[in-house]
Amino acid sequence: MAYHFGNFKLDPVSLCLLKEGLPVQVEPQVFALLRILIENRHRVVMKDELMATIWKDRVVSDSAISSRIKSARQAIDDNGKSQKWIKTVHGLGFRFIGDIQDIATERTGWAGCDPRLDATEPRSDVSSLTDEDRPTIVVLPFQMSDTEKDTILSLGLAHDIITSLSRLRWLKVIARASAFQLSDTSITQSDIHALVNAKYCVSGFLVRHRTAVEINIRLDDVSDQTVIWAETISFRHVDVYQIRQELIHRISNQLELQISEHEARHAMLKSTDDINAWEAYHRAISHLFRFNEQDNHRALELFQQSIRLDPDFARAHAGLSSAAFQNAFNRYPGVDRLKAVELAINHAEKSIDLDHMDPLANFVRGRVHWLTGEPGASLPWLERAITLNPNYAQGYYAHGLASLLSSDDLRGYQDSETALTLSPLDPFSYGFYGIRAFSFLADDDRENAHIWAEKSAHQPGALAIMDLLAAATSDITHRPDRANAWLHKARERSPHIDSQQFFAALPFVSGQIREALSTAFRRLRI
Repeated sequence: MAYHFGNFKLDPVSLCLLKEGLPVQVEPQVFALLRILIENRHRVVMKDELMATIWKDRVVSDSAISSRIKSARQAIDDNGKSQKWIKTVHGLGFRFIGDIQDIATERTGWAGCDPRLDATEPRSDVSSLTDEDRPTIVVLPFQMSDTEKDTILSLGLAHDIITSLSRLRWLKVIARASAFQLSDTSITQSDIHALVNAKYCVSGFLVRHRTAVEINIRLDDVSDQTVIWAETISFRHVDVYQIRQELIHRISNQLELQISEHEARHAMLKSTDDINAWEAYHRAISHLFRFNEQDNHRALELFQQSIRLDPDFARAHAGLSSAAFQNAFNRYPGVDRLKAVELAINHAEKSIDLDHMDPLANFVRGRVHWLTGEPGASLPWLERAITLNPNYAQGYYAHGLASLLSSDDLRGYQDSETALTLSPLDPFSYGFYGIRAFSFLADDDRENAHIWAEKSAHQPGALAIMDLLAAATSDITHRPDRANAWLHKARERSPHIDSQQFFAALPFVSGQIREALSTAFRRLRI
């Protein structure tokens, strides 16, 4: 059923919003918001209902809801003053008003519509990578040490890990029905490799103590029978089901990182001329996260090579967008920033067009808004990225920073904590700590802002602008010697760095954070 109102048509089947027959570009959450209001136009839709439906009960601020309402109104030529289509019912919620004509519709494909709006099913042409190019993983049921085996716990953990890993569409995950057939202890790693053509195998052993449960988990490369990663996790027995989701997030995130790094190491052993698109991508990733000019240039070349080998490889386009973003964000010497911004935007959009269900594609599509001074516009994309992959530590980091950049009322404490929990050794850890520092600044908690700013600046790979943040918070907390030391370090790394470069990279709106930092920068004469 499509809905006509004025010169607009909203089609929930093909996921199109049309104006006079032409598509209107809207973000996924904005389309969902319009659809909910229109389909429930006979009543007021409460804010709580919007949060439950659009944000899946994630806690969001009123300003986030207001931002989506504003975007929805703009898409259909409405505004908060006239309220021609969307009426605000103060203290309660919103209602769609006006005449609507319902007409039957059929799904005829994507013609004229924005494919990124479909949040229900993957496209069949995500990439032309062959099955041989994609690593395959099998997750075995966890073994138990006691005679009275808790099959619900051992099988349930494995099932949840399989489900979580299945979100990573660059990874082939053997289905539970097949994986659980391999739980016989007489089956060797060579057997697993031969039977299901898996390269990776996850196995685990549960030890039940009187008051605690211990998980010993391991990731093996069964193609050459080597151990890639192993970890022991302990928790109280009474908490096992309450913290199950946290466990799954932690394990899945580690598996993604370990497999990606392992693939990159293997790609490094090959000649550049002999690698395929997948290997070129992972080799590029290893350079990208070193956060320096030379490695980023090499990452650009490798991402471009990956795209030449497979033009439909969505993640390669997302990677190229990330490398171009880094060039523009860090303003490396000799980089044409306007061209870098254009490259970042173009390949972010290409990545989304190829695979709108990929969390990385949504991540880069949102983050490019920072380069155009519109951090608030990145939030719907970043929220979609972490909805698609709840284990996405860098997604939480970017969401937290975008929230702080776009509104003086938003904070990043929870996003910082989630990111650090999911990935404590992440290459972006300086950013995880940084958004905590900015949040404390927003709350005028100067001592804690200084503590977290210095933690951020001390992290491996931290950018020179984090040295400026540490200098500013040192000045704010009356530590002139530390302020000068951090400023000296920043200028050693980037001789021309100043407050203008800082705010160009991090365009905070007017408010407590920007005012506190600007005042400190003036005192430090930067």
